[in-house]
Amino acid sequence: MNSSVSCLTQSNYYSPAFDAAIFDGPIRLYFARCQEAAALKIYFRIQEKLKYLSCKGKSFPHHVGRCIFVMLYPSVEAFDLSFPQMGEESLHRGRLGTDYVVGIRDVLSDESLASVYREIADIFREWQEASQKAQQDGAI
Repeated sequence: MNSSVSCLTQSNYYSPAFDAAIFDGPIRLYFARCQEAAALKIYFRIQEKLKYLSCKGKSFPHHVGRCIFVMLYPSVEAFDLSFPQMGEESLHRGRLGTDYVVGIRDVLSDESLASVYREIADIFREWQEASQKAQQDGAI
């Protein structure tokens, strides 16, 4: 896990503005301290909306060492530095080795937060499908 965090802090996805984080299982939420209320809202909603996935996911990604880095950028400029040429999109997914980065441009509305949950749910599904495929391949 430490190598993932080390790679993240040296990548274009990381911003020096990130001075706080919440780590819970495979989900790592980075944000600026001034965004703490928004970050906690995102964190608790992820737990609430994806409870069935995070229960399964906490043991699976830990086993394979994968993470989902959720980056709540404090400004449009910080987001644009990490995700250039994304236009007006307020959410983008990227890869960092076997890990995923979900970048959020500033604070999202409640309706827009649903797209964050969908991204994370999609990532969990990809991990589960890959695990099932690996098990099937190993059983043959």
